[in-house]
Amino acid sequence: MLRPLFVAVVVLSVTEAAAAPAAREPAVDVAELVSGAALTFPESAEPVVLPTRAAVFDLDAEMQSFVAPLKALRDSEQKLVMLLKAMDARGLFSMDYAETTRTTSRTFHERQGNCLSFTMLFIALARETGLTASYQSVEVPPTWINDGAVVIAHHVNAVVRTGYNEETVVDFNIRDFEGQQTRVRVSDEYALGLFYNNLGAEALLRQDSGEAFEFFRAATEVYPEMTGPWVNLGVLYAHAGLHEYAEAAYLRALEVDDSEPSALVNLALAYANLGETELAAAYQQRVQKYRERNPYYHYSLAAHAVEEQRWEDALLSLRKAVRLKYDEPEFYTLRARALEALGRGRDAANSLASAQEYAEAEKRRQSERVVFDALALR
Repeated sequence: MLRPLFVAVVVLSVTEAAAAPAAREPAVDVAELVSGAALTFPESAEPVVLPTRAAVFDLDAEMQSFVAPLKALRDSEQKLVMLLKAMDARGLFSMDYAETTRTTSRTFHERQGNCLSFTMLFIALARETGLTASYQSVEVPPTWINDGAVVIAHHVNAVVRTGYNEETVVDFNIRDFEGQQTRVRVSDEYALGLFYNNLGAEALLRQDSGEAFEFFRAATEVYPEMTGPWVNLGVLYAHAGLHEYAEAAYLRALEVDDSEPSALVNLALAYANLGETELAAAYQQRVQKYRERNPYYHYSLAAHAVEEQRWEDALLSLRKAVRLKYDEPEFYTLRARALEALGRGRDAANSLASAQEYAEAEKRRQSERVVFDALALR
């Protein structure tokens, strides 16, 4: 029995494979790709020191003391409840969300981190008490932003064994990912790969290509069957104008998952830059199929239309978004804005009422997941 319990998140995957275009053979092999020999980094750049596995996951003495009183509890469900209560009392459920990925110990002491950081911290503390806890990857749909870029999220949560043939999901997440999404138990190596990949992406945003490369390479070594690091390596090479290397990286990602949208989007761009117009068009067509089935893609088009005051176009895109996902409050809020601009005040008010209704329903779903107080009474 699998019961959802709590709150956080992270980062990549998607399904539904369409017929793949016949890609050309990459001109660069994987060994050359991960060597970084073709890249040039600033001479002033300091050597990148990668956090070790122990530095990422291990608890320090204070953290061990924090959970020490719970080790004597024999009932797994009670132990889980008391751990959650202890974390709540310490303020670990009111931590500041930060864009940067932190190690387990930094997350505990600084009370800051992103969703991966929170999940890593919980699993480390749970294991220290004697609970059997593991990572679980949850497939979530892709979203699109206004420039057409695809955003994929690897969502991970924790699964804790709480009884005979019973497990409890502890999910640190502001959105509800219940439903038919594929759920797969994943290893600590997978989590470590995500950790390195996140740090690489953060370095890339800072335009520190040397540090980004080292973290992406580390991620591919720790967990080669993860698409994100390969795609990000491709982006790094594309920024350097090395489009054949970028192509090889994206194709490696597609070997892992032949329906990875971020790889497909970027591969189309790589082929365009390489003058392979037919291949670029074929991959772009495949990407468009994903877009049309995703409500947030249509929402992004609507948001762009609103920015340009193309109100009727916005309403058209929002109709498609609502048809694909009827209970997203943001769709109705944006629709109200467009309707108001068109002088349709009554319709705008009705749309805002729908937004509030679905927002309240979402809050109720979330509150039903926070059940550890009730469990403590058993």
